[in-house]
Amino acid sequence: MARNMTPEQKKHNQRLGLILGSIALVFFMGFVGKMVFLGG
Repeated sequence: MARNMTPEQKKHNQRLGLILGSIALVFFMGFVGKMVFLGG
């Protein structure tokens, strides 16, 4: 990892992290919802 990142790179990384986090959250919610609705 580069230590001296430009503000543009930081913004890009934050957005990428947010997107990945959202996807993980959606998968997790879907998994939990399936367990609840199907009685796990």
